Amino acid sequence: MLRTIRAFWHDQRGIALILVSIMLPAIIGFSLLTIDMSRANNLHNDLQKGADAFALAGAAELDGKPDSIVRSDRAIANLVDNTYKFSNAGPVQTLTNAGITRRYLRSLPPNDTDAIRAQDVIADEVAGAAEAEFVEVKVNPTGFSAIFPASFLTGNTGDNAFNIGATAVAGFAGVVVCDMTPLFICNPFPGQNLQDVVNNQNFFRKGIKLVMGSTSWGPGNMGFLRPAASHGYGEGDLADDIAHVDFPECVNSRGIYTQTGNLTEKAKAAFNTRFDMYGPHFSKNDASVPPAPNIRKGFDFAPKGKKPGTDPCDMIPGTDLTKFHGLTQDTAYPLFDGRIGNGLWDYDGYVTANYPNGELAGFRDAAGNAYSNTNPPSRYDLYKYEIDTPGLVNTHSVGGETGQALCHATPSTDPDRRLIYAAIVDCDQYLSELNGQSGSMTAIGFASFFLTEPVTGDDVFAEIVDIDGNKGRGTMVNFAKDNVQLYR
Repeated sequence: MLRTIRAFWHDQRGIALILVSIMLPAIIGFSLLTIDMSRANNLHNDLQKGADAFALAGAAELDGKPDSIVRSDRAIANLVDNTYKFSNAGPVQTLTNAGITRRYLRSLPPNDTDAIRAQDVIADEVAGAAEAEFVEVKVNPTGFSAIFPASFLTGNTGDNAFNIGATAVAGFAGVVVCDMTPLFICNPFPGQNLQDVVNNQNFFRKGIKLVMGSTSWGPGNMGFLRPAASHGYGEGDLADDIAHVDFPECVNSRGIYTQTGNLTEKAKAAFNTRFDMYGPHFSKNDASVPPAPNIRKGFDFAPKGKKPGTDPCDMIPGTDLTKFHGLTQDTAYPLFDGRIGNGLWDYDGYVTANYPNGELAGFRDAAGNAYSNTNPPSRYDLYKYEIDTPGLVNTHSVGGETGQALCHATPSTDPDRRLIYAAIVDCDQYLSELNGQSGSMTAIGFASFFLTEPVTGDDVFAEIVDIDGNKGRGTMVNFAKDNVQLYR
């Protein structure tokens, strides 16, 4: 008997069961904690993604216009839906704008860890809409029940569940444009919503007279841009960038830097490279400043003494409009001190001089009506039609002019070569800054203009083509980019 007891005492078989029995509650507890952490993290991740999406959708509309907050709320309400799992509400739930709160901010604290201050928040969302640069989105906390019974340790059943939410702050950092002409223009449509203007069909053919605003800065006045940190940006640099359409940095609408001054001869020559016009400032052999694929401009060969000229690099404006007829200016410029035209120009004279044999008979408006002086086309649309229709660019006018570039060795094949781009500024708000190389100003938009004729005087004559935004003609979709990003 004693031997049996002693053997039992020394027998170690099955000891693992005892250890496992002791550790099993801890193993199960840690397993449940791991599962709960995974579920809670997944829920928070879903909610955070939702907050980020709502904030980005809303921030994309904060472009500084008076209706920006209205549009932002509309985007938040209609553009974004997200799903989340593992909450007490059920297996899969949809997060909509009803499950969030938002507030609009004009600024952020300098440190990300600092709480948003009262002065950052826009209290009057009607009067202060133009100041809104950021939107903060908070997802309403949703309940989460843990599998691990925390009340076993604390004795409080409330510890078995808690709430999970998420917060995101996104902002509109401005419209960014790269490879643009270094120009700005004083808002030619003051007091009007640019998106409403661009959606008006009459907008597309109106001529504009871009006048240098050395001392006067009214609607339609033009000035130059410079790189943000370059006060040594001189006349030669500016002219090169106008000719190349290759500004050395991207331009952000939140802060453009101006360089006002006069339209110098070199700057004029820079514009005119698009018309196959080269002189002492630019070389006809420079492939980086090619002419456009259609340069018809109403010019004739300059005579050589008493003999007719034949040099395509030496041409002058034709004097007989029945033989040499370019895309003429509007018949009147009644708006804003003679800056904006009436959209009427001598189309019939253009056709008679350049296409006397009916080559433009197929060029009609959307309703199938023939164009005329009372129903003229957009000069930009006519220019593109000539390029797209085989043979028209090379058709001789009555005086012998064509639209083919013959001076430069390698003309461009890009029809947009005759487009220039400019930032639009409400100049009346920056009169003190418009003095030489000033500080930064805010651009309310960007526009493209079609050069209708070479620059021979002190003004640049063009036709308004498009303004960036969702109601434009679409020609600037890949040109101007909204810079929207998360900040918190």
